[in-house]
Amino acid sequence: MFDFFISSANAYNQVGLFLGAACCLGIGGLLLGNALYWRLHSHRTSGTIIGVIAGNGTYAPVYRYTTPEGESHEARSNVSSSGTGGNETGRVVPLMIAAHNPSSARAANSYWLEIIGLVFVMPGLVFGYVALTAYPVTPMTWIMGALMTLYLVERGRRTLIPKGQRLSIDEWKRQHGTGASIDLAQVKRIEDIIAAAPQLATRAQPQQARKSAPVIGLFAIILAALGVWQGLRLAHLEAAGVRAPGQVVRLHEEWSSGSSGSSHYNYYPIVRFRTAENETIEFKDSIGSNPPGYRSGDKVTVLYLADTPRGNAMIDRGLLWNWAMPGGIFVAALVLAGIFFTVLRGGTARTATA
Repeated sequence: MFDFFISSANAYNQVGLFLGAACCLGIGGLLLGNALYWRLHSHRTSGTIIGVIAGNGTYAPVYRYTTPEGESHEARSNVSSSGTGGNETGRVVPLMIAAHNPSSARAANSYWLEIIGLVFVMPGLVFGYVALTAYPVTPMTWIMGALMTLYLVERGRRTLIPKGQRLSIDEWKRQHGTGASIDLAQVKRIEDIIAAAPQLATRAQPQQARKSAPVIGLFAIILAALGVWQGLRLAHLEAAGVRAPGQVVRLHEEWSSGSSGSSHYNYYPIVRFRTAENETIEFKDSIGSNPPGYRSGDKVTVLYLADTPRGNAMIDRGLLWNWAMPGGIFVAALVLAGIFFTVLRGGTARTATA
């Protein structure tokens, strides 16, 4: 019964990792594919910002550019943001014009979609690798996968819009302005929008940005420093370490409390191995899980430093999985750094225009 529970829990975690990998890779692939399509198939030109179209608290820049035939044309950016910085009227921007829609454009010097796509792809690769290497593929994996698929299909069927209520393609294009000319009556200068906003809100936004930016930047620095420390430690272990066969002798339980108030046990493998000097060493691996990823008697490969085998030994899970933790910390630091510069830039731009 215990083996059935462990195999079911491992299969559940494995399928969950596969689904997480599929979601991350799907979203990241769509973003990167869309960005690549634009850069390969769009027409390059430069345009001048003539205003923005506001909606739901975001602003989409509207550009005026000249076609190769010498005609003046307007195009709306298909990327909008809540910040007002960078949308100054009269600013000249390098553009990518959609190949099949001259009224849709994108700034050629913006790489945010590519960055966001990579942020999704990297954890997707890690999730997929962990699912394939940390857990064995068993019949229970296929059973759990089928059950989860049926559940997701049923939940998705309930959330689908009934056929009679779905928008037609022409109506969707009309509402989103796809393929239609820009209604210049909706275009407003960003300076006029800022001037019409309440003065208190105009002052509060840069103040809030200045208050939140240092906190975000501090967390980014802390994560980057932690990632560097773990990366250097692991790099030294990979370069100078010795590998030896080992065996899980037991599991160590540790009580863990989550931030949401939930508590549970984590199970850490206790591994025994022999060094090149025939010294028997036991150590607790630094990575625990619930349900346990190992059982007593499992064979593993140990990576350790010959000079200090007791303090630096770890289970060797392969190059990619070994670097998953410092890599994940670096990704989190990059995301926070991007948020920091975005907030700082928005706060600076609002202060300059106030």
